[in-house]
Amino acid sequence: MPGGRPRSDVKQRFLEKVKQMESGCHEWQAGQARGGYGKFTVWPKTTTAHRVAYELFVAPIPNGKCVLHRCDNRLCVNPAHLFIGDTVDNIRDMDQKQRRGTKSRLTYADVEQIKQMLADRYSQQSIAEKFNVNQTVISRIKLGKSRLFRN
Repeated sequence: MPGGRPRSDVKQRFLEKVKQMESGCHEWQAGQARGGYGKFTVWPKTTTAHRVAYELFVAPIPNGKCVLHRCDNRLCVNPAHLFIGDTVDNIRDMDQKQRRGTKSRLTYADVEQIKQMLADRYSQQSIAEKFNVNQTVISRIKLGKSRLFRN
């Protein structure tokens, strides 16, 4: 192909970036998009690797549909671990797996305890681990940017 790199077979190029794990997951080993999902380019478009896997090995994805993970591993591209759903299905799946956001996990009492731990110079990461939230949540509390907590 003059003036550029020859285009390889998309499936072959895709599979070169996958490692089969003992868990049964086929983990993406290349670049990641925001949110921890693998990313892959099928020129001219870059998209998440699990969506590409579904389209390459299962079927086209209907417009407006999501590709969900049975295994809850964002890097998994094993077609047997993927299924189609809509946004409501995606939210229901996240809720069942207790991984949708962290806002509602903390009470006002928790926030007060977190503020005291910050004042006592505990690390944000250790506080996050104690309360089972992401470190970003602790940072937002420290900066006064988070107000969404349950009573």
